[in-house]
Amino acid sequence: MEGQPRPRKSRARNESGISPQNVSARQNTKYWACSAVICPLILCILTALLFLQQFAALDPLRSVLSPKIHSGETLQSPVHNGPDLARPSIELHPEDHVSREPVTQRLDWVVGSGRLRPDGVLKQVYLINDVFPGPTIEARSGDILLINVTNALQEEPISIHWHGLHIHNTMDGVPGVTQNAISPGSSFMYNLTIPHDQSGTFWYHGHTGTSRADGLYGGFVVHAPSSRPTVRGLMTRDSTDSLQYGYDREFLLLIGDWYHRPGDEVLAWYMSIASFGNEPVPDSLLINGAGSFNCSMAVPARPLDCVEQPTDLSYLSDLETAYRLRVVNTGALAGFTLSFENKPLTLIQVDNIDVEPQEASSAGILYPGQRMDLILQPSKEDFTSLTVHLDQDCFIYPNPALTPTQTFRITPSHSPLLSQTLFPNDTIDLQNTPSKSSLLKDMPETPTHTQVVYTKVQKLSINHNIPNGFFNHTSWRPQPGSTPLNTLARDKWDDNQFFFAVPESEWVDVIVNNLDDSGHPFHLHGHHFYILRVYKAPVGWGSYNPFLDSAVPGGSGYDLSRAMLRDTVYIPSRGHAVIRLRADNPGAWLFHCHIVWHLASGMAMLVDVGS
Repeated sequence: MEGQPRPRKSRARNESGISPQNVSARQNTKYWACSAVICPLILCILTALLFLQQFAALDPLRSVLSPKIHSGETLQSPVHNGPDLARPSIELHPEDHVSREPVTQRLDWVVGSGRLRPDGVLKQVYLINDVFPGPTIEARSGDILLINVTNALQEEPISIHWHGLHIHNTMDGVPGVTQNAISPGSSFMYNLTIPHDQSGTFWYHGHTGTSRADGLYGGFVVHAPSSRPTVRGLMTRDSTDSLQYGYDREFLLLIGDWYHRPGDEVLAWYMSIASFGNEPVPDSLLINGAGSFNCSMAVPARPLDCVEQPTDLSYLSDLETAYRLRVVNTGALAGFTLSFENKPLTLIQVDNIDVEPQEASSAGILYPGQRMDLILQPSKEDFTSLTVHLDQDCFIYPNPALTPTQTFRITPSHSPLLSQTLFPNDTIDLQNTPSKSSLLKDMPETPTHTQVVYTKVQKLSINHNIPNGFFNHTSWRPQPGSTPLNTLARDKWDDNQFFFAVPESEWVDVIVNNLDDSGHPFHLHGHHFYILRVYKAPVGWGSYNPFLDSAVPGGSGYDLSRAMLRDTVYIPSRGHAVIRLRADNPGAWLFHCHIVWHLASGMAMLVDVGS
């Protein structure tokens, strides 16, 4: 901020091990020599401005003290406006995959960046082979994918994580844990063997710094093999799922919150005293990399290079057609709820796992990292629209630039874009929808091991009151050096690597206590787990330690018949979750909050399987 002292450096590191202050442009410290009369006046003015920055109804990231982006300023790189970069429609083609034998697919990716207007506002965005979001991967169970990733960025290391897939540990894409980051100008070959027992909706995303918040992500769909022959365009009438649920076409929807400032600048603000530990509120939302930001909503003190643009969802406009929608929350912070006007939804999968089907007019809340598969039923009405509502429970302060509830027309006769909509009451509770009973039969009545962990964002004086995420008093950061943890003896891991070990094929219960005033979506790499219980205390604290507590808070224990097989669990504020895991994938696996700002501040730990 112009004229303000440089923030003190934080010991925290982001996912790549790079200090947030090293990736943020900060202004130089200024010192004034002034008289006894002028100094108090200047001090009063600065104090008032700082007060307005933190407590006025303005997004602190857009305050009068922030540097401004003026319309028409000279760009360092060309603006990409071509139709090849705007990908509002991602139609899937299971007919190309469900009837064939497993094959080896070879892909070459070049990761770069370019200036785009995803929602009308100009921003530097990650590109893979010159597209955003990145190329959609379609495969079938048993396929081998050889993906050669070349880093064409000038200064930034990268890596790619294959979210939800139970692949070999060395291919998981976590710098410092399973691989070294891909340095600028170099390449890395990901060798992924898709397990024969995995299919469904997955995705991939960057796992260094804040790359995911700036667009380094894409869809990854694995089709289950079918025993019946197919003809292109008629596949959905021949596949098992389409026959069961009666849909005709499949589309992928990558939906998430969006920030207009670069992710490293947003993180630098969060990792400073100025944030008071309040998470940065997003500015907009995107559907498959496209959105419709209302330029008049921009804060006057921070003008944007903004162009009004619509979001085209007309590919869903056939009201007599049933669609399968594979929905991914790609966002950095917020969960969302969605609904289609005049078209009911049927939920069939969460985190690529079959659930007991539920029908309603809306589905949510889907938290960052989670996926859901919906059947969009035909409608007898002559118009429809899609409404996306960002969950505001994690928004501690208001952002006047954000429209949290946005409605996008699908058929031409509907109302204008970005209308505020009253949300329907019949919403599917994704966080309490059990998996199909057939998936629960192999789960034992009791585990062989039990682990208890506690997590919280803390502002400690030893860290200069800068917010850091912790598990059991440890804030995770990659270990220095060029050797990934999974190749090091465990006695060589440093003090930032909090972990617990589980013998291979053993069952372990993990009780995760959330001591924060806000919720966290926690994701485990390399495994799915059964969610046995999620609890939030009506008042006070809802922590649980079976080694100390004689009874489970709230009573009733665990109802194993309603367990949910997932790879991401949302734990509400001051509550806890009990998950049961079969440790059947050897290696060192990250368990972390999927909110970008929390992970980058250290809210992660490791599950060491089979060592």
